[in-house]
Amino acid sequence: MKFFLDKHKFSVLALGCLLSVATSCTDYMQTLNQDDKLITDEDLVQDANEGGILLPLMMNRIVATTTAVQTQQNLQAESFAGYLETPTPFLNNENTTTYFMVDGWNNTAWNTSTQNVMDQWLQMWKKGYETKYPDLYAIALIIKVTAAHRLVDTFGPYPYTKYGTSAQVTFDSEEEAYTAFFADLDKAVTALKAAETANPNADKARFLKWDKSSLLGEYTSWIKLANTIKLRLAIRISKVKPAQAKTEAEKAVDPANGGLLTDVGFSIVPTTTNPYYTMANAWSDTRMSAAVETFLKGFADPRLPVYAVAATDPDVVGQIKGIRAGSERPAKTRYQFYSLPNVTTTAPVKQVDVAESYFLKAEGALRGWNMGGTAQYFYEEGIKASFKANGASGVEGYLTGTSTQIPYVDPKNTANNAPAMTQITVKWNEADNFETKLERIITQKWIALYPEGTEAWSEFRRTGYPKLYPVAVTKNPDLPAGTFIKRLTYPSAVTNSGGEAVKAAVAAYLGGKDSAATPIWWDID
Repeated sequence: MKFFLDKHKFSVLALGCLLSVATSCTDYMQTLNQDDKLITDEDLVQDANEGGILLPLMMNRIVATTTAVQTQQNLQAESFAGYLETPTPFLNNENTTTYFMVDGWNNTAWNTSTQNVMDQWLQMWKKGYETKYPDLYAIALIIKVTAAHRLVDTFGPYPYTKYGTSAQVTFDSEEEAYTAFFADLDKAVTALKAAETANPNADKARFLKWDKSSLLGEYTSWIKLANTIKLRLAIRISKVKPAQAKTEAEKAVDPANGGLLTDVGFSIVPTTTNPYYTMANAWSDTRMSAAVETFLKGFADPRLPVYAVAATDPDVVGQIKGIRAGSERPAKTRYQFYSLPNVTTTAPVKQVDVAESYFLKAEGALRGWNMGGTAQYFYEEGIKASFKANGASGVEGYLTGTSTQIPYVDPKNTANNAPAMTQITVKWNEADNFETKLERIITQKWIALYPEGTEAWSEFRRTGYPKLYPVAVTKNPDLPAGTFIKRLTYPSAVTNSGGEAVKAAVAAYLGGKDSAATPIWWDID
């Protein structure tokens, strides 16, 4: 982790722009993305270049395609979700993997999308691109919602609806932000459908050169992404706002609205080396988690060798071996040679997995919503889509599997040993009760989403599935042994610059305490 010390010297620029519409911030943002060759405003107007030039940066900072992802989510959400663990004893093991809040790390989680997504959208809004380039502005709205809901799901209250557009900044409640997310996605879909109707080739002419994603500049594919995100958010509020959730979910899956992602997921090819390759190989800072090992081994899952590389540690050589969350690491060498994530230098960084749309519909059908099929059908189609995306074979046999998670054994420290947390199987059983079916859906969804930790952590908090091992050691007094982290606390850059706005949000929406133990609005029993 070569930038670790620098993370404590974070910039407050983004929050400064957020908290006031200051001329200095505007001037900075107007020059931030100028081409090195100083292309003129007149050049940018040609072929709608000015309307699209900010979009690549926005796409690349939903889940960072740079090593900023290490403290944006790898050392936080990906650990909390049971995906990846670090062998490195950062800060003498007092770090987010043991639930100790590290201010600089939390700042990166806040700032990566705030500065690089929200600020870029703000410039497009200020320049009137909503009316000048409604199709490109619609893409920006989809990216904005995709990034901002992750911020709300990570921190809680966030200043979304008046971001940079008002001198008086207030933090939205999570509920207010979600209402705005649905409205912005509707606006984006309407604009893209209108653009397609007016000129089906407009996307290739105006947007393809800016689209750095797997969607390849197709407006119809971005409509599907918007609907998939809408369904994700509807499912997220299914406990706390069931009527609204059902309405938004059924709207999202309505074919008349453009459909969901079912063939190609949403991922970004990094401009340099895949950051997970760097973290795993160059820095030796990330390894497989015990939960991935025990679930996938227990299920005899053919995706395991796609996800992980065999360990080279003498105690487990040749095995896929993971680290239990929150393990004490007296030195990096204790777990350094456990299994690396299996990723190449040029692998794309996953944002939204294609299998997710099927698992979302499976849960919607389970809840009695009109998803166009049964829960079992969509559950099995989700698994098939994940196998296909990962180049794994044997899916038909896997779907009939009745084996279960295996216990975890740590040859380095027997205190980390743990029994299997569940007896859930892969094979669907229509006679099972609601919770057993939900656990089955979410467990397979969790396997398919790997390694996108922020989404998996949100789903774990919302449902309690899959059943994960508690951290072996917790260093946060608000989170005693056996409990799980609920949110990240605001970094000091936010609390210092936000002042009364932050205090008001904490008092109104977080029970008066900025604590990692406070649930997000949708996280209810």
